[in-house]
Amino acid sequence: MVADASPTHEEPSRVRIVDEPETRVRRLTDIIRLLLTVLGIIAVLLIAEFAIGTTRGITQDIASISPTLRRLLIAPVNLFTAILAVIIPAVVITDMLVRREPRRLLEALGAAILGVIVTLIGAFLLLELGTDELLASLTPRGAETLQLPAYVAAISALLTAAGRRPTRRTLSLSWNVLWLGLAIAAAFGAITIPSILLTVLFGRAAGLGLRYWVGSTADRAYGDTLVEGLRRAGFEPISLVRADLESDDEDPELDEATAALSRTRQGRVYAMTTAGQHRLLVVARDGDQQAAGSVSKLWASLRLRGIHARPEVSLRQSSEATALVSHAARVGGVRTGRVLGMSQIRDTMLLVYQRPPAARPFGVVPAEEVDDALLDAIWAEVATMHRAGISHRLICGDTVLVGVDGEPDAPPVWLTSWELGEVATSAFAQRVDVAQALAMLAVRVGPQRAVDSAFRALGARPVEQAAPLLQGIVLPPATRAELKAHKEAKVLEAVRAAILARSPDAEVAREDVTRFGWRTVITIVLGLVAATVILAGFNTQDFIDAVGQANPWWMAAAFVFSMLTYVGAALALFAFSPVRIPFIRILTAQFATAYISLAVPAGVGPVALNVRLLTKRKVAPPLAVATGALMQVSAGVVTVLGLIVLTVASGSRGALVALPSTAVLIAIGVVVLVVAALLLIPWVRAWAHRRIVPTVRQTWPRLRQIVGQPWRLALGLSGSLLLAVAYIGAFRSALAAFGQDMALIDAAVLYFVASAVGSAVPTPGGLGAVEFALTSGLAGAGVPWGIAVSVTLVYRLVTYWLPIPIGYVAMRYLERRGEL
Repeated sequence: MVADASPTHEEPSRVRIVDEPETRVRRLTDIIRLLLTVLGIIAVLLIAEFAIGTTRGITQDIASISPTLRRLLIAPVNLFTAILAVIIPAVVITDMLVRREPRRLLEALGAAILGVIVTLIGAFLLLELGTDELLASLTPRGAETLQLPAYVAAISALLTAAGRRPTRRTLSLSWNVLWLGLAIAAAFGAITIPSILLTVLFGRAAGLGLRYWVGSTADRAYGDTLVEGLRRAGFEPISLVRADLESDDEDPELDEATAALSRTRQGRVYAMTTAGQHRLLVVARDGDQQAAGSVSKLWASLRLRGIHARPEVSLRQSSEATALVSHAARVGGVRTGRVLGMSQIRDTMLLVYQRPPAARPFGVVPAEEVDDALLDAIWAEVATMHRAGISHRLICGDTVLVGVDGEPDAPPVWLTSWELGEVATSAFAQRVDVAQALAMLAVRVGPQRAVDSAFRALGARPVEQAAPLLQGIVLPPATRAELKAHKEAKVLEAVRAAILARSPDAEVAREDVTRFGWRTVITIVLGLVAATVILAGFNTQDFIDAVGQANPWWMAAAFVFSMLTYVGAALALFAFSPVRIPFIRILTAQFATAYISLAVPAGVGPVALNVRLLTKRKVAPPLAVATGALMQVSAGVVTVLGLIVLTVASGSRGALVALPSTAVLIAIGVVVLVVAALLLIPWVRAWAHRRIVPTVRQTWPRLRQIVGQPWRLALGLSGSLLLAVAYIGAFRSALAAFGQDMALIDAAVLYFVASAVGSAVPTPGGLGAVEFALTSGLAGAGVPWGIAVSVTLVYRLVTYWLPIPIGYVAMRYLERRGEL
């Protein structure tokens, strides 16, 4: 859209504006407020239900004010209905008519109607479903039924849909008058406090829901308002061109650098030409986008280790912080655009920057034009920034600008877009910068040249420290997109290999930079569900009585078997390890897995720690992973063969004798059909292929080597067998401690099923899942539920909880010795 904006001064010049039309937006903050409002409604209902005495007491205390004051309040109470029903709506409607906002006026009136409907529905549901205590809390003294004045909800909805309270003085005044009138009504006993809160929240929910559904006119600065804001900052624009608009005709005011900056800035970017023919950059940051950006940064700071979110509670603070980082970087010697001015108008903060002359984004520079001098210049800016104690955290092909050949004013390199930067930064954030720069350069000039230039400019230590952070989660979206086109894993792995070639002692294994992810959230939810199911039938006194009656010798035997599991795992790793490691170190590492099981899913911790132990011994990561996979395969083979041998040799008349029953055959058939049907889906086959084939390819070469060394194979299988036997022995000892007997084959099957469930559910150490599977299995085998719970808890106590302190000591020892 091209428009002309007339200046407010007397000069006849007009401003050329190329921008998008003013748009309606759905604010994230409206959804957040709606959710909080719903929670508020629930909280009020709970308080009214369970704190009836308190709510009645407060209401009566307010209503029992002195007779003199009540007589003084007669006139305000008489005006109460007129204020709410006439004055407030009239003021708000008049304000919107003066501002020429007919659509917002219709939306506000529609919200008022919706507020009445929501309140009527709420009142009907409360009358039908509410308890006597709840209804009593909503009924004022002397009334026959609950009081939820619908006109109060209508006014609450109208004020909510009319706009945000801080943006308009009339709205702020109207809300204050509304609360004052409601307070007077409560003082006179016309309505109870829970009714007041509930009615206002009903209207608030209706207004927010409608406002989000239809969208709202953002209080952004466009057109004349945008020009007025720039004049407040001391600039006289004659041209404003939006940088991110798609158009068939290139605007002469734009260049590649401005377009690139629009992709990284958190706001609208404009190329501005002033009356003095100065070409500047304007970033317009809008309040309706501030919440989404703040939530995103807060999520990143919570999820990523070493990242600290700036405490930005307002649009102004966020913009001032960005300007501060940019100014500090320039003072520190970094070549970046100078902040020339700031202003705020409506719900938009305007930041005016110096515009890089004759520059283009590094992301569009052909690889053949990137010489060593340019690479050195990029690293020089990164080093200067870090010496000043500043981090950028968004280094990519769009935020690094380079000069155009042949242009006399072209700067060698500029760093721009400091929205995520921070002063007085942490060492971790600076490591992130180096990792981002390495990935950006590797895509453009290749991993080897990128690493060579980094070593040449920064030295070995910063590059080595950045190597573990070469992973997609810390890279900017633009770099991730480029890496995806070049097969991200291969490029980053090549960078690590190049660093390792230059510094053989460098630690290049991926560092865990996330505190939690969706898997952790799912883990917590599943753990709570499992704990609820188990504890629902758990009686503390029964457990204490059962433990008191348990045979202590069998409990001690269970703990001894638990310790033997670590010996079995150590024997397997000792046999399959491609390098010689002292057995005592391997055994110590296996005990350390008990400690890390507090944070990682069952089966994942031991593999990760064993791989770490091998890579610290200079074993190549692929070979270390193959060794871990071989141990897993060995354990699976031993499990299957052990069950077959037990079935044939034990002659058990346990649970397996009943197989294959009709029900089991049907269940197996259903499972087979479901798996077959899923494998007919292309993306499921692709997923299975990605999960299975790499493991086979990693394991097979190592397996062929082990087969050629029979003693290693025998020792490894013996270790896996000892591991399985020890776990089954601990389980049977826990059963025996409570006087329960179960066939060996049944105990083995039940243990292996529970272990498989624990490995499938991504909870730390299989928490919740293992307990549920064992307890359910024991109860299904005829063990009383209380005893089944006790057996399960004792088994988990000796195999999971008691080894944790031993694991902590082992972990600390290995860390001090540099083994992990």
